[in-house]
Amino acid sequence: MPRAPRYQVIHDDLVSQIRSGILMPGTRLPSETELARQYGVSRMTVRQALDQLDSHGFVVRRQGSGTYVSEPSERGRRLNRLRSFADEISGTGGEASSRVIRCESAAAPAEVAEVFGCAEGDTANHLTRVRLIGGAPAALQDAWVPYAVAPSLCREPLLNDSLYRTLTERFGVELRHADQSMAATVLTAEQAAPLGTDPGGAALEVHRTTYGSRGEIVEFTTSWTLPGFPFLLRIDAE
Repeated sequence: MPRAPRYQVIHDDLVSQIRSGILMPGTRLPSETELARQYGVSRMTVRQALDQLDSHGFVVRRQGSGTYVSEPSERGRRLNRLRSFADEISGTGGEASSRVIRCESAAAPAEVAEVFGCAEGDTANHLTRVRLIGGAPAALQDAWVPYAVAPSLCREPLLNDSLYRTLTERFGVELRHADQSMAATVLTAEQAAPLGTDPGGAALEVHRTTYGSRGEIVEFTTSWTLPGFPFLLRIDAE
């Protein structure tokens, strides 16, 4: 197995210290020069590690003051009920936006065809977006929608940047429920690039199959969420 780049080693070590409580929220990190001396690397390598920590939400930079461990927050995605990405993060301290990478009619690959119960190669809508929170890449979402459910989906802009709202208001889909599975993974080069991070980094891979009111499948999405944007769940006592 190839060795991780030095900046990744530094990033992972600092994340470990933050998560274990060695570096508490509000703690000022040593300067770039001090960190470079500590890890035996150049300041440029340290800066790469700090850039990654910043993009993942572990630290905050204050001009003229230094780099500090971020305060605890509820920035993340709430999964209490079926709703759009923007609604999932509503009230958690971030503002959602998207960057569309792909929106087209395409041949359904084998995995999608199996979920939809159609033939491999049948036409389906394919929508790939980077989801941002507060302007920072948080997740990569790769969504497939049966062509019959929303024939013109990729010929018009989404309503309020929301796939669910578009399906509901433009195409009359009544969302009923979704089955979802989650597992830890590492990002491939193709997944990491649009997120502005490096291959091999940790992410949470989520598969969601969404159903309409008649039990029909209306969406199949795979997403990869970065560690700085956790899923938030409320668990009530019986």
